Amino acid sequence: MLKEIDLHQSLWIALTVLTALIAFMIYSTSQKRKNLEKEIKRKNNALKEKCIDEIVSDLQQSLQQIELKVNDGKPIYNRLQEILEQNTAQLKFIDVGIFPPTFNFDDRESLKHKIEECLKEQFQVIKRGRATTAYSNWEWFGSKSKGRQMVNAYQNLLLKAFNAEFDFIRKKMRYSSYHTAVDKLHNLESQLDKLGETANVTIASEYFDLKLQELGIWHSELEYREKLKQEKKKQQALLREQAKLTGGDTEELEDDIYYRKSDLRKAKKAAEQLHGASANDMKIKIARMQKEIEKLENKFARAMSQAQITKAGYIYVISNLGSFGDKTVKIGMTRRLEPMDRVKELGDASVPFKFDVHTLTFVGDAPKVEKMLHRKFQDKRVNEENYRKEFFRVTPQEVAVAMDELGVECDWFYETEAKEFRESLLMRKAFKQSESAAQPKSNQIPASI
Repeated sequence: MLKEIDLHQSLWIALTVLTALIAFMIYSTSQKRKNLEKEIKRKNNALKEKCIDEIVSDLQQSLQQIELKVNDGKPIYNRLQEILEQNTAQLKFIDVGIFPPTFNFDDRESLKHKIEECLKEQFQVIKRGRATTAYSNWEWFGSKSKGRQMVNAYQNLLLKAFNAEFDFIRKKMRYSSYHTAVDKLHNLESQLDKLGETANVTIASEYFDLKLQELGIWHSELEYREKLKQEKKKQQALLREQAKLTGGDTEELEDDIYYRKSDLRKAKKAAEQLHGASANDMKIKIARMQKEIEKLENKFARAMSQAQITKAGYIYVISNLGSFGDKTVKIGMTRRLEPMDRVKELGDASVPFKFDVHTLTFVGDAPKVEKMLHRKFQDKRVNEENYRKEFFRVTPQEVAVAMDELGVECDWFYETEAKEFRESLLMRKAFKQSESAAQPKSNQIPASI
């Protein structure tokens, strides 16, 4: 009897659920139908206002605008992706106790590469748990897991302290104090070993050797810079001898001739508009200018004939982000005793901002190397009419490859500081913000009312 009642109740419940499902499906179908009818009505009304061709045209215009926005935003998106990847990589190192190195703008790309490779090795050692060693099997109130957590905390603390002190020692190191820095690093290891005695935690020899290797890389860079100073003295002595033979600075003579010829053309153009006494005075002035230019050209020819005998000089690759963008460089040569004087001179009055140097290297035959580089990038010239304008639409990396093919060894600095340009941008931004904040609210018209 009970089984019959249970069966009856089960059938009743199943029937109730089935009825509810059917009712829900009917309701859902009804709602979909109403929504579909509304959509059909809306589209019919839209068709009354505009024909299909007009609607398609509007949609195509909207699509084109969206595509333009996407194309405009892609460079920004790609740049943000690069920054995100860099920050993610740095965060990965920071999480295990390695502080990302701070490079200067005059640090060579080769140094950056070596340090980055060394830090990757250190990261792998830390990741595998081999940067520190622990010889204890602690228990915390009878719990081995909590004891292990405490030992791990000791290891992390010791590693971060070691890395922080290493950075301090490395930054204080000078060309002549390498052995002192090594002694300090060994003393640091001993002091940290004493601090870790409680949990028997020490810095592993494998990790310590990697930090010694990193210290050696930084010191090699200091040695290299000292070597450059000594070589520069020899280069300057050679350039002084060349200056005696040439009788002056050929670059200054060439620039002087160029600007005087420009003034002469302007004077001739002005003379065409003058008559009478004024015209005669202008002719005398033009004749005097021509004689001065002729003297300078003769002097320049003599200097250049001597300069062909002594061809040593500096090849420079410079850029100006604020004036020409990030993919334009100037490739030139100079025989100045201090080559940076030439770079500063180029950035003084002719352009709004100073130039950044990507390479500045001394070569035995500067005119030949310069000519070969100019020929290499002939189709990338900015000014194809005036070859004295030595600007090319190429990146420093492309010039570096060309210099390598020519067998010219030089140090490269790809980062662009563009200090004046970036400061100007910040000043403009700050000025706009202060101007906006100072504007009366009554003058700020809303976009819509």
